[in-house]
Amino acid sequence: MIDDVRIAGAAYALPPESEAVADVLERERRRVDAVLAPLPETSRRRAMEGLGLDRVRVCGSRRPYELVRDAAVQALDEAGLSPRRVDLILDYSTLPGEESRYVSFASLLSAELEAEGSLNLAFKAGGCAGLHLALKTAIGWMGADPDIRSALLVCGDTPPPGNRSLLPITVQGDAGSAIVLRRDAGDGPTVLAVEAQTAGYLHDTIRLAERDGRTEILVDSVRMEKEVMPVYYLNLLRLVSKALGQSSLQVSDVNHFIYSNISQRDRDGFRRMLGLPEGALPTTAMAEYGHTFASDLVINYADLRNAGGIHPGQLLLFASAGIGFAWGVTLARA
Repeated sequence: MIDDVRIAGAAYALPPESEAVADVLERERRRVDAVLAPLPETSRRRAMEGLGLDRVRVCGSRRPYELVRDAAVQALDEAGLSPRRVDLILDYSTLPGEESRYVSFASLLSAELEAEGSLNLAFKAGGCAGLHLALKTAIGWMGADPDIRSALLVCGDTPPPGNRSLLPITVQGDAGSAIVLRRDAGDGPTVLAVEAQTAGYLHDTIRLAERDGRTEILVDSVRMEKEVMPVYYLNLLRLVSKALGQSSLQVSDVNHFIYSNISQRDRDGFRRMLGLPEGALPTTAMAEYGHTFASDLVINYADLRNAGGIHPGQLLLFASAGIGFAWGVTLARA
């Protein structure tokens, strides 16, 4: 049990520009075909079906850092926390964009928001599961150091040019997001458990590489099908069971499942894995935003909360998996 740590604020920001998924796939046709070529015909066809993504938001006039900053300001305001009182800032972006590649958003935010006393950290592990690793890290610091009573967790991802298609998995959109954690103060769900798991031997199934002076995302579709997918939902189920077990709870006790927007196919797989009926997962804006890596969970949580869907006492289960390869589950009570 984690004592007295609340999700006191959560917000996200999106670029105004968007692009049709069909246009992305056509523009990146050569890359898509090359990645899918090693797969059997049935697998290639399945990779193009059930995405549930119509458009993606794309950084144009807004840089990833600007989106992160806007989300952070809003989340801090929701949490009733002055930037000067932020004790820890943690950036868990995986693909922060070329201009931010060697600069931590945490350091930039600390300087711009005048969070003079903040401890600034950053890591690039976990991809879509990065939120859980960030929560685990921040809560660990809060538990070990009594002077750290608040934390700002931020994420902003955008792929290298020409790399929005991550088939056979998804198509990536851009977003910035932020979550504020507080101890002994503020409103918001109390974190009950955070569980994370990594599998380093799969780290190069999806990886960044330099080719002809350009950064590319390389996807090994054969390893995805033969090595990742056989354990993908199994590892999620293990973590769900572990997180719920700490509070002697069952899947049926959960009121809201907050899951990634990788694809509708993936969301259906997660739902079936837990034995949930159709419609059990809340509707999300995935069709218009695309998959935004680790920001998905913040977007889906914030939208559900802002729509009045979360009530006091209800249980929230956040779950996601991502490159690294990593899996994570967080349980909270509103």
